[in-house]
Amino acid sequence: MRNCGLGILLSFIALAGAIGDSALGSELDLSVGVGYEFISQEYFLDSLVQSGQDSLAATTALKTTYLDDLKAQLHLKYSPFEDRKVLLGSQYEQTSEFVRAKLLADYRPRFGRSRLDITSELDWRGRYEGSVEPGDDYLLGQTRARLTVPLSGSVSARWQLRADFVDFDSSSSFNYDHYRLGAKAGIGKFFADFSMLDIDLFLVTRRVPDSSELNYTNFGAEGAFLGFYANGDFDLFGRTEWKDYKQAGNKGDYWRAELEGRNKIRLADDYFTLQEIDFELSLFGGSDLISYDYTRLGFTALLGVEKHGLTFGLGGDFEHQSEINTEIGAGDNYFEAGLAAELDYIRLDQFFGSLESVWGYRKLENESDLQSSFSFERLDLIADWKLLGVINLNILLSAEWEWHTNKGENSQVFLVSSGLSYCL
Repeated sequence: MRNCGLGILLSFIALAGAIGDSALGSELDLSVGVGYEFISQEYFLDSLVQSGQDSLAATTALKTTYLDDLKAQLHLKYSPFEDRKVLLGSQYEQTSEFVRAKLLADYRPRFGRSRLDITSELDWRGRYEGSVEPGDDYLLGQTRARLTVPLSGSVSARWQLRADFVDFDSSSSFNYDHYRLGAKAGIGKFFADFSMLDIDLFLVTRRVPDSSELNYTNFGAEGAFLGFYANGDFDLFGRTEWKDYKQAGNKGDYWRAELEGRNKIRLADDYFTLQEIDFELSLFGGSDLISYDYTRLGFTALLGVEKHGLTFGLGGDFEHQSEINTEIGAGDNYFEAGLAAELDYIRLDQFFGSLESVWGYRKLENESDLQSSFSFERLDLIADWKLLGVINLNILLSAEWEWHTNKGENSQVFLVSSGLSYCL
């Protein structure tokens, strides 16, 4: 597979070298930059599990850093024709231990009022420093083709095929080569008030050569509606699916239904109210020690203000989970309530930022030596900032803290991904 990675690198060089011969009307975007990624988790290990009840310490705090990389990046996008039907791209990244190269290709022709979208990606990563662990080196490829055909002035039909694979240099119990193929068919409708409705049926199958237990067939339906009315807008998304692993006793199989809704009502003087609902129901087909049927319901209600691209909302956030037919009492049943704050700022072609924070308390119905109720803080930040027209800064931050009565059970998770690039 290392030869595949070398081929991608050579293709990157060839694509960059071909720019000098580009046709009239072509477009080139070339950027260089640096990025930083960090993932860390601090958790507790119950020593009773490890050494019995005579252990001197009730818990042992552990901290693991999964990723801590500073990387150099080179991005290239090239559109050889004026109609922009073809887009080629390459991406190269290098850290102190890894090299990663990616090839991208998009093709978007039109046939009368119908259009075809084909996107492909080939991604290779290899370790050049340090000892190689399973999962370090891989080749990943994926492609998608979608055809959209108008049936009338407001209704269109869609058909989509998608395929992907991953090939590891060495496999382990956590890394398996796999091949996946999916198909989707649906219909979409636009309404006079710019509302839209989409309904799709889908089928996905996965094959894992080294582990037949991971093979599955997944099928279902999903729908989305975006609507507008005099003083607001709302959107609704629903999905139902069945996943079949084809194992004895229906092991791992499940049926799941999801429903997400959002409603925004604009009040006078730039004020608004926002309500969000999130519902999930999962029913498992076979007996499993860790997989129990459950329902989860979340609800958020905010009062906010928006002006000059700035939006701020403050309100309550609630969530309840209930397991069904569990053999251990209340299982993972819980109810949590918190204070939610959202801050968004948009300045066209220059800055976009979104900050979400929830501080609250989760009450477990079944507390034990292994789990207890806790206070929490969840923080999510996304920002993209264009400086001087040629410098782009982006950052993704996600963090979560848990505080328990027993401080030894406290935990925290951090995820950071950032990049600073210069467009040549």
